[in-house]
Amino acid sequence: MQNLVAIQGIKGSYSEEAARKLFPGKKAQVLECLNFEQTFDAVVSKRANYAVVPFKNKIVGEIETTHILLEQTDLRILEELPLEIRHVLVSTKNASFENLKSVRSHVEALKQCRNFLSKHQKFRQVIGADTASSIRRIVEENNVESAAIGSRRAAEIYGAKILRENIADSLENWTTFYLLGN
Repeated sequence: MQNLVAIQGIKGSYSEEAARKLFPGKKAQVLECLNFEQTFDAVVSKRANYAVVPFKNKIVGEIETTHILLEQTDLRILEELPLEIRHVLVSTKNASFENLKSVRSHVEALKQCRNFLSKHQKFRQVIGADTASSIRRIVEENNVESAAIGSRRAAEIYGAKILRENIADSLENWTTFYLLGN
């Protein structure tokens, strides 16, 4: 179990990207977790050695859930990593921007794209588990009326079509991730 790293999300999520940067050269195996609670619990219960979690975003500020969970545990901050966040709007290969009716993503990503979403109020916002699984889901469902917000890398991994780039409220968008351990 050497260097098993718990993240909230799946391959292609920003947390997974941060974990890869903190452990370059595949020196860590990633444990995908459904939510922040499972991510913290994996380390507390010693099923994982570390956790990589988002802590603060330039646009929306502190990620409240990770703050609360960190205060409730004895986990220590071992390292911090600022990661540039470049949100893209994606859909299926046959989709067009004009036909979209809904957009799915992690709640924090939706908050970071408030201006874009307020300009396009026709989009029903759907909260997903994380950015990458939101992209994977809309590709699997193959619904040309559904879109997701996430990273370019996740779009490439899951075969999504990028419809709009740099949709966050600021082009200077970054999130500080913490590497946590016992």
